[in-house]
Amino acid sequence: MGRSGTGGAGSAPGSVLGVRGRTMSAATTRPWPDGGGPARVTIVGAGSLGLVLAAALAGSGQVVTLLARAASAVALRDRRAIEVAGQLTLRVPVGPPPGQPGQVAVTDDPGELPAADAVLFTSKGHDLPQSIEQVSDSWPVELREGSFVAGLQNGVVKDDLLAAAFGQSAVVGAATVLGAQRRSPGSATVSGLGTTFFGEFGAPSSARTELITATFVAAGLPSVAVAEIKSLLWAKFCNAIGIFGVSALTRLPSIEIFARRPLALAYRSLLEEAAAVAAAEGVTVQDFPDLPIRTYLEPTPEEMAAEMGRRVRPVRTNSSPGFSSLAQDLAAGRETEIEETFGDLVRRAHAHGVEVPRSELVYRIVTGLWPGADSDQAQ
Repeated sequence: MGRSGTGGAGSAPGSVLGVRGRTMSAATTRPWPDGGGPARVTIVGAGSLGLVLAAALAGSGQVVTLLARAASAVALRDRRAIEVAGQLTLRVPVGPPPGQPGQVAVTDDPGELPAADAVLFTSKGHDLPQSIEQVSDSWPVELREGSFVAGLQNGVVKDDLLAAAFGQSAVVGAATVLGAQRRSPGSATVSGLGTTFFGEFGAPSSARTELITATFVAAGLPSVAVAEIKSLLWAKFCNAIGIFGVSALTRLPSIEIFARRPLALAYRSLLEEAAAVAAAEGVTVQDFPDLPIRTYLEPTPEEMAAEMGRRVRPVRTNSSPGFSSLAQDLAAGRETEIEETFGDLVRRAHAHGVEVPRSELVYRIVTGLWPGADSDQAQ
């Protein structure tokens, strides 16, 4: 299943300009349904994000099954543990299905997936269609009742894909700004312990979003249930477009985007284009923890860049550099999420008659940088 990956662009520097409160509920630890037992969570994808979530949730006593590619599954079984370092330190044993609290059950066979309360897809965006197809085709139908699915990929097209396969009512909106890098098939480093968000598309809240949020919090993973999930997803998408675009072309750490005035202005211009597409789709981008996007858009570009520079300099000197997942993939010569992020944004913009020249330029350049680029791909 999923390769090395991250939660995406990483959190925007929330302390830079401050965050206005939005409608959301802080999670409190409560028992999972059906008798108050542990949560049964399946994670699809053994990249950095999948490893971190699997280890944290299993380490907190939940029943976790990790669906990985065959090579990753073998490596994990040989290693006998998942190790997480950085802002989260864990060592959690792995074993075969069925899962048990405190241990991650690893399999490469979707037919071995058990009944689950939540199925979280963490594979990279370009791997998501195949991951969905494998799970949908092989996961026993009788084990799906009462489950929900959620995708933690960058962008918004992921939820359309999940709804087409599992039905809209089974999909919970989700996004994360947790930043991580995979060091090996069984280890990952957490560079930023950012927030993970869950929310319902058809209701302001639900027991399942409150409970998965509480489960994350109990595992030491910052999480909130949000009432305005579409706004949240677009806020994350806008931030990813801004950070991805600048970091992919400069190959600089994300923090440098906010520390250097010309790069902060470039980030802002990409942010404006993405927010315009969101507005064309009927979504107003707001502020959320780690994602104060509305606050970034309200000042003039020069005011925003100046304030970011002032606020980020102390952080810049006392933190290790972190790179966006798109920049990491380009540097490593791996396939990128350019189609699922910039490609999707450009297509949506064209459908609504919205001009996004900067985003389209980034899309064409990054598509051309990929070693296997098809000259006819970026239309």
